Amino acid sequence: MSVPGYTLMRRDRIGKRCGGVALYIRESYNATMWAFPADDRKFEVLWARVGDAFIGAVYHPPRSSAVYTPESLLCYLESCVEEIVRDHPAARIFLAGDFNTLSDDAVSERTGLTQIVHQPTRGANILDRIYESCPTYSTV
Repeated sequence: MSVPGYTLMRRDRIGKRCGGVALYIRESYNATMWAFPADDRKFEVLWARVGDAFIGAVYHPPRSSAVYTPESLLCYLESCVEEIVRDHPAARIFLAGDFNTLSDDAVSERTGLTQIVHQPTRGANILDRIYESCPTYSTV
């Protein structure tokens, strides 16, 4: 599905007819997809680079145990963030999506990102979350 003025980036779920993650990014931002060198298609994670920022879209299904463990997804996200920080130390990083049962504390501890959604997004639960890196400030 196209939206005028926006670029669609998508990562379809492997082996199934439906599912996956997608980002719509305004065309004027000249976004590009960023691929983690150790990419693993079992995770529904998509990264885009917009200038000096990296935006990740994540879907963690409520019943993912048949495909992977929550710990392996956390390890994967941690590795992605480490790779970005190593190659682009001044980059801002945003990670958004539906994390379902994945612990906020676990995501923050493993990636170093801070959650910026503090109100329920589905009933009384915060399932749809956004994390961001803290900007680095230097003093002169």
